[in-house]
Amino acid sequence: MSAKRVDTAIVVVAVAAAVIGAAGLIGVLGQAWMGYTPSHLLTYLPMILLPIAFALLAAVVIRSALRRRQPGVNES
Repeated sequence: MSAKRVDTAIVVVAVAAAVIGAAGLIGVLGQAWMGYTPSHLLTYLPMILLPIAFALLAAVVIRSALRRRQPGVNES
């Protein structure tokens, strides 16, 4: 697998985790606004998935920076 395909896969997983985490957070806020007790699943989803998504995106940025610093990679 090429580095570009690996980075694309990491970004897709990170965006999916961020979207699911954000939806869980909106669900928790919506349930709290309606006066219900938020479910445990919706409470834990944002706490777990949003930091994972952030870490994955940071890993992609670091991989890109390291790849650009390699000699002869982006010379034209």
